[in-house]
Amino acid sequence: MGIERASKATPVSPEQVFLALASAWQMLAGATPDRKVLHILHAQSALETGHWKSISNYNLGGAKKHGECDWTYFTTTERFPHAVADKYIASSKAGSEVTVIKVDPAYKTLKFSGKQPMNCFASWEDLDSAAKDHLSMLFRKFPKAIEQAKKGDAKGYVRELKKAGYFTASEEEYSKIVDSIARSYTKKLSNVMLPTVVML
Repeated sequence: MGIERASKATPVSPEQVFLALASAWQMLAGATPDRKVLHILHAQSALETGHWKSISNYNLGGAKKHGECDWTYFTTTERFPHAVADKYIASSKAGSEVTVIKVDPAYKTLKFSGKQPMNCFASWEDLDSAAKDHLSMLFRKFPKAIEQAKKGDAKGYVRELKKAGYFTASEEEYSKIVDSIARSYTKKLSNVMLPTVVML
């Protein structure tokens, strides 16, 4: 059974995240991952955390509280069609505010603060535990996305995440950014050796 933890900044380097994801993949899948799948997962994490400068409680992918994990609350923004956004605004209460921060023809971007399900996030005490649980969640809840990542298809990966409700942003914009980041870090991390995890 998880516990609520205080929100805290946990910035990490691109190399640390890359190696943590590689180790977690080996432990969960029992095999060394192809670098192309790691670059896609790594890129999505970079997008969700401001390249790990805005990361809190080692949450690598903006994952909401799930299962029996620990959790924390921090302010977040989400983008919804007008009708959905209006329902969240109408249900806003003192201590769990919902604020409109941007409106376009089809969508509203809302800021959630206080304590409510929309800004209740999974929390970890260390990077390795976070990486393992993050990948476990992706394998379990988004297997079609993982299959696309294995092919090195960043756009296919994002498309399947969107279909399964992982994020509320524009699929086109999210996909373009993930693909661009993956390409960038493919070069930057080309000399980083993947760890070897001994399976007991």
